[in-house]
Amino acid sequence: MDINLTGAGGRIQASYHKSSKQEAPIAVIFHDIPQNGGNMNEQVTYTLFYAFVQKGFNVIRFNFRGIGNTQGVFENGEAELTDASTIVDWIQEQNEESSEFWLAGFGFGAWIAMQILMRRIEITGFIAVSPQLKKFDFSFFNPVPCDGLLIESEAETLMFDDTIKAFVTGVNKQKTAKLDYAVINEANSKYNRKLKDLFLTVSKYLNKRLP
Repeated sequence: MDINLTGAGGRIQASYHKSSKQEAPIAVIFHDIPQNGGNMNEQVTYTLFYAFVQKGFNVIRFNFRGIGNTQGVFENGEAELTDASTIVDWIQEQNEESSEFWLAGFGFGAWIAMQILMRRIEITGFIAVSPQLKKFDFSFFNPVPCDGLLIESEAETLMFDDTIKAFVTGVNKQKTAKLDYAVINEANSKYNRKLKDLFLTVSKYLNKRLP
């Protein structure tokens, strides 16, 4: 269902799926920057949302400020972290008995999700799709408090393979959490015509992790 929440920048447009299962886990989905067509209905973001819905989660996706019907101006960082915290607080208040709490994001959204992860001890898992390791600063990501999955398109691995592998190796050397790594073969940066493969990769990982 479509909902409007109130954040520091005004109205936040969101879409929320309430599971029929008692004590269902919860997940928050974060989209990419608007310059790359990012919004809560963009195809990769929706695929992540749908994968969690299919696994019985209470799931919310939303537009960062300045996008869609969310008020304010997109600011590429701190303001969006504030929006994210508002959403996380809200879904937790709606589902206080949930034992599993996941974050997932695409591009810029993955970067935001991973920052929220470092600030919230209650997070139990995360999925980062194409987190743009060369563009954003990930020096904060240490020590990682929970296990997660990093997904890249084949197109991005052809350009940034050394950077991606070094990041995954660095996280796993911390030994505080395990970061799995998957590549979607023949996928471009927007996963066009490879959304089913993306969906199946996320679903397989959730099956592996969920009790």
